[in-house]
Amino acid sequence: MARTKFKWQLIIYLSLIVSNDARSLPILKPLTLQTTDSVYPNVIQEAPIETIEALTKDTQNELKETKINDTRDFQHESLMRSNVRPGQEVRRYTVEIKRNGDSFEGRAVIDVQLTEATRNNPIQFNAVDMRINNVLVGVLTSANAVEADFRLNNQQLQITPPQSATSYVVIIEYNFDLSDAGVGLYKGQYQDTSYVAMNLFPTHARRVFPCMDEPNLSTITTFTFEDMGYDTVFTNAMLAPDSETTYRALEGPPFLWGMIAHDFRTVVSPATNVHLYVRQDVGNQGDFASTAIRSYYLALNEWTGKPHDEIIANQDGSLHVLALPDVSKDWYALSTVCIWEPYVLMENTGSVLQRKVVIVNIAEAMSKQWFGYALYPENWRHQWIISGLSSYAGHHVAKEFQTSPDDSPLIDMDAIFLTDVIQESLLRDAYENSLPLDPGDNIFIENRIRLNLNGILNYKAAAILRMFNLILGDDETDVIQRASRTLLISRPLQPLNLQNFYDSITSELPEDNLVDSNIDFMQSWLSNNGYPVVNVRQTQNGVVLSQQRFGFTTVSQINYLVPISYTTSSEPNFDDIQPEFMMDTTHELNFLLEDDAWVIFNLQGQGYYRVNYDDHLWDRIIAALEDPETREIIHPFNRASLLDDALNLARAGRLDYDIALRMALTMEHELDYPVWRSYVRNMDFVRKRIATLDEEVYVRMVRRTIALFEEEFGFVPNTANEPDMLRLTRALVMDHACRSGYDPCVAAAVDLFYDPSDNEVVNPNIPSDIRPAVYCTMVKVGDEAVIDALRERLVIEPSIYERVVILESMACSDDQEFISSLLEETIDGANEYTLEERMKIFAAVASSSSQNSRLALEFLTTRTGTIRNMYGGPEQLDEAIFIIAENILDAEMASNFNVWVNSLESISNLGDSNIAAADARRMISQNLVWNNNRMEEAFDWIQANHAPTIFISSFLVTLSLLMTLFNY
Repeated sequence: MARTKFKWQLIIYLSLIVSNDARSLPILKPLTLQTTDSVYPNVIQEAPIETIEALTKDTQNELKETKINDTRDFQHESLMRSNVRPGQEVRRYTVEIKRNGDSFEGRAVIDVQLTEATRNNPIQFNAVDMRINNVLVGVLTSANAVEADFRLNNQQLQITPPQSATSYVVIIEYNFDLSDAGVGLYKGQYQDTSYVAMNLFPTHARRVFPCMDEPNLSTITTFTFEDMGYDTVFTNAMLAPDSETTYRALEGPPFLWGMIAHDFRTVVSPATNVHLYVRQDVGNQGDFASTAIRSYYLALNEWTGKPHDEIIANQDGSLHVLALPDVSKDWYALSTVCIWEPYVLMENTGSVLQRKVVIVNIAEAMSKQWFGYALYPENWRHQWIISGLSSYAGHHVAKEFQTSPDDSPLIDMDAIFLTDVIQESLLRDAYENSLPLDPGDNIFIENRIRLNLNGILNYKAAAILRMFNLILGDDETDVIQRASRTLLISRPLQPLNLQNFYDSITSELPEDNLVDSNIDFMQSWLSNNGYPVVNVRQTQNGVVLSQQRFGFTTVSQINYLVPISYTTSSEPNFDDIQPEFMMDTTHELNFLLEDDAWVIFNLQGQGYYRVNYDDHLWDRIIAALEDPETREIIHPFNRASLLDDALNLARAGRLDYDIALRMALTMEHELDYPVWRSYVRNMDFVRKRIATLDEEVYVRMVRRTIALFEEEFGFVPNTANEPDMLRLTRALVMDHACRSGYDPCVAAAVDLFYDPSDNEVVNPNIPSDIRPAVYCTMVKVGDEAVIDALRERLVIEPSIYERVVILESMACSDDQEFISSLLEETIDGANEYTLEERMKIFAAVASSSSQNSRLALEFLTTRTGTIRNMYGGPEQLDEAIFIIAENILDAEMASNFNVWVNSLESISNLGDSNIAAADARRMISQNLVWNNNRMEEAFDWIQANHAPTIFISSFLVTLSLLMTLFNY
């Protein structure tokens, strides 16, 4: 209570300062490229400052006169709960929306309760892009409602009631335009298919009706939708009795409501009360999705212990899954799940890469019915819990779906989780500007909410939960699953915070866990960005372990409680991944290592940390990996982690590139997907940058590393029934090899591109897994006829996924005039590109070559406002900014980006994406450190360590390639 009292005294004191002399506030200086300060103000200031701005002078005076008692009463609790307007609570929204062409007419009846301390202050709601026509206010009831003064200022509606009271009924009549950005109330369009949908997550309820849309402000909401233009309308709830347009009331925060009006057709129902809907002209692409949806629905009901149709009274008991053709957005509304079509539908002959994407996206989208709706965050700072549980549960049911009766995996979902979740998170979290999972204080502002929700938490949350389960559970106990069930039973449809999560974990701990029921160790992992690196040094008695905080730049030291698992070459056992012990600062292990013996820590790479060995131990590991027989003893997940650690340690300057690249050369004995995925992710960073020095050097690495894979499997499938993981690996390896300019790969792609019966038409029988590599390569080495052939294929392509493959491949062109025109096409309203296709083209151009990334940077900096409008709003502009940041390869590009960010008013038109731009600038600065300090070392090593037969083999392959091109 003392802390609360002090907090409010501080708020009042600061308020007086602000109101008396605003001139004393400091002027913020623009950031420079070299800055190491956080782009975020101290988050602990955010809530008080915003609260102060929301309070008028009258409110401040009343608060000064109001004594804060030792026990909170309802009024003071309400004051602190709301950031929109302290002291105000909404008990009920009754919203009526009627479509009128491309606009909507709205009427909102809102039951408002004010505290005694703030009753004289204006009523306030968030209201964005609305035209307010009339406002009536009644005391206690609408029967005595009269017109009230109002003003719409800075996206907030302020209403001054005619008389002072604590209970009002506010009636607001307004209208707003139909959006096309995939948020709020919007119209979706693709060819002859259209629909109207309402997606309010996370802060878009304010674009549909005046509201208080903070997640902790639960209220009762009723919607009426009229004249939507389609016969079928789905929402969270059932229709109200005797109505065809009004839906039953549900309780919860406004952002959890959704609606979709459509004329899609139903695919065969995957399960009872579960339905999949697709466009009328979609062919036979829903079979795999139907099977997955059925499996997930049954599995999630069991995994959560809460049947879907019993989440809340009055809900639509069915689950409607819709494949949307044009947008991809997170969807948290109950009983409706909307997923971008390429992430849910696929042809029977589709690629394994698409199947992997479909498997993951459907699983996570469906799990949001529980983790996102049934459980939702108290504030957006706690979204990591929701996101983590959603991914964690989604991985579980996806793995079950991809396990055959004999327990052999189809797509190995554990390998996917390691490479696409854990390792991807470790990479992103090494930047100094990565956000901690728990920022410590509440987040209210839209652009900060976006950065938090779309940032690293989408990877790190699930990775951290996986590690926590290893620490706290055992072979028979999934603590995270048990805690999830506890939350769903004890706190359904209630806001969730970190303490609730802690309590659920504590209540489910098995006996004799590694931390003896003390879960305080979690805090260091959650409240800080980054993670540790465990250093391993050999001694006469064994090895000594110590830890340092890891990052691509110098970071302050933090000690974590690190779960340690390990094995040695004398008794190798990579399957027992439970930690042996927890390490704080240092630890000594006493065991004898023979001269050539190795020790490997972090079994299967499941711990959220890296491992660095002394040079002698690295040499022994490399020697083991260079021998095909001993290499197979080491689990492929650890081979992937060892490579991932080595290359990132070298990138950060903590390991010589001589060791890291020797590790990379052991890939000449590698066939497994997770190891190749680690190799490609990390070596792409090196490849793109050293290409600015010499485009031909990196291909020497490819010639050395690809040997076994090319010999065993080649670039073209030998059979139609290859294992899924082999198909996935070939697609990855071929794309990397062809982009690197490896001649045998290029020759294979050229040979496959044209239809053997018509050399002006794209071959329709190119294996789906390698189409991206074939198309991209041919665009790069071919002429205008290749683009013409692909455009003709694009017109007749029935699969949106395959359309995206074609569009992305066009970005591989070296023709600067064509690339510039392709980028301009993405902001031309006359073309039929969807929002997602526009962004995919931009991303593909930015990442295809240094030349094209320069064009993409120029396009972004000169078309900023148009990009935001045509790509779908500020969230997409944020994404484009970070895509560019990842592909800025030299100091000149960085300087151009910096100039753009510093010219906000006159040139860039960034709007509230300025924070994302400043954040991206810090990423660029950190990558330039590598250019300045490490690039030459990597370049020189690769240039010196080439294959001895390089000239002869290169000459023969080049001759073969020229003959192939001549024939076409």
